[in-house]
Amino acid sequence: MRGFVDFMKTTIVGGFFVVLPVVLVVFLLGQAVAALVGVVAPLADELPVQEFGGIGVATLLAILVVLALCFITGLLVRTRIGTLVRDWLERRFLNRLPGYTIIRNLTHRFSGEEGTEFAPALVDLYGANTQALALIMEEHQDGSYTVFVPLAPTPTVGQVHLVPPERVRRVNAPLGTVLNSVMQWGVESNKFL
Repeated sequence: MRGFVDFMKTTIVGGFFVVLPVVLVVFLLGQAVAALVGVVAPLADELPVQEFGGIGVATLLAILVVLALCFITGLLVRTRIGTLVRDWLERRFLNRLPGYTIIRNLTHRFSGEEGTEFAPALVDLYGANTQALALIMEEHQDGSYTVFVPLAPTPTVGQVHLVPPERVRRVNAPLGTVLNSVMQWGVESNKFL
């Protein structure tokens, strides 16, 4: 019974830390759209159509404005000055927010950007020729890695290990495929092994 309670507790906590950032982003985007509806309402009132597909034109315009702002911000961040400003904001403020770095790295990984963070790997933890599925969290100057070994079936719960480079083998597979396998207790791991 104790094992079941521990399993439930860790699964709920792990799920909470995945769901919370998503809910916060959706909430903030909803608030931005709601605030912009009032701004674009006069323009929407001038249009011949007031509703499209059951959604008010003012809401659709507000969503388009938010998407346009995201696009423009994305363009600016690609410039040299934008990169400097982003890096300064991250160092000064954003990296201090709990979970920001993880969400940023996961977003980069899921969008297809290559990098060390969250790269799937097989790790021989104890030198016993038994490999564990892991995610590379950091690569250090001496070549060693900080890896996160997720626990099935909750990939947000696991253990962190510092591992020498000879015990880490990168897996050429999308992050989502590896995490899906962990959630299924290793089923379909043949897709990336």
